[in-house]
Amino acid sequence: MLLRVVLFLTLLAGGALPAQQHAKVAPPVYDRTPRLGILIPKGPPDYALMLDALQEPKHVRDGSFDFQTGTIFGIPVVLIIQPAPGEVLRALGAMAMLHDFNLRVLLYPGTSGGLLPKGEMAPGDIVLGAKNVDHGNFYLARDGHMEPGEFVGVQPGQLHVGPLYADPALLSLLSCSASRVASTTVLPSWAAPVRHDAHPQIFFFGIQGTSTIWSDNKAYSEATKAVFHQIDEDGDWYSNLAASLYDIPFLEVSVISNSFYAFPEAARGTPVGPVTEPNSHVMAQRISNRILLDLIARNGKELLTGLFTNPVESPYPAADFDDPRDPHDLLRHCQERP
Repeated sequence: MLLRVVLFLTLLAGGALPAQQHAKVAPPVYDRTPRLGILIPKGPPDYALMLDALQEPKHVRDGSFDFQTGTIFGIPVVLIIQPAPGEVLRALGAMAMLHDFNLRVLLYPGTSGGLLPKGEMAPGDIVLGAKNVDHGNFYLARDGHMEPGEFVGVQPGQLHVGPLYADPALLSLLSCSASRVASTTVLPSWAAPVRHDAHPQIFFFGIQGTSTIWSDNKAYSEATKAVFHQIDEDGDWYSNLAASLYDIPFLEVSVISNSFYAFPEAARGTPVGPVTEPNSHVMAQRISNRILLDLIARNGKELLTGLFTNPVESPYPAADFDDPRDPHDLLRHCQERP
């Protein structure tokens, strides 16, 4: 009874109750085992493909981040399902992972919103992150026009915070995996696939846009596209930046899950299929996961031992991005690989 009175008087006086205290846990000891890092988005909550592939899982906690180590197809990995949605939180998890583990490549399989016109891109299409841009980083002038970069006047020695690129050798490996998965995938009719055979399209030289904005406003999206040229709007530039700070290569594949261009009347541009089938977000995430698992199964050892980079200057001719569905030389060695 006395405790109730004390609590009541504390609240009546405008005081605040102390926040719940959590026991502090020492940060984990640095894990020197060479591993592939995998960032798993919080949503859609469909994790079975990745978790079922993980053998001998062990949990390692660092603050609010719950990492799982183990092997996938015999390749040492560490993965994290981000604790809550959002690009920034995912990047914070990436930073903790990069700090705690000996990563050789950081991988992100995700989903994204399409920004190309109807008939050019649809849910289920595959976008490879040849270039990541932060399309929320702009100066908005009084007259409404946009200029890339919130700030100007870069100082000598300042960290690079502009576009980031995939290593060409890594992009080639990912292209082969994406092609194999696409060739065995038939998209449902309710997703309105672009190809007549209903296989996913692959955008090999994708410019992936990242921001904390989900925009279904065409005027805004067109304005940012004119500046940053992104073809989707949910890449992971933030985690790519985190990896670049540690000189760790980053590789991303995203599959289109929604598009207000393709489905202008649907809520958030998300097509609705039969309730007996996975929704477009789950469908897209499963395709992304299958591509990543194919990459690890066939090229995991190469990813662990290869000397890859995280370019801040484009290693690709500008013309490669003019028609991102043209693979150019990316598929040249697919048949030579196991």
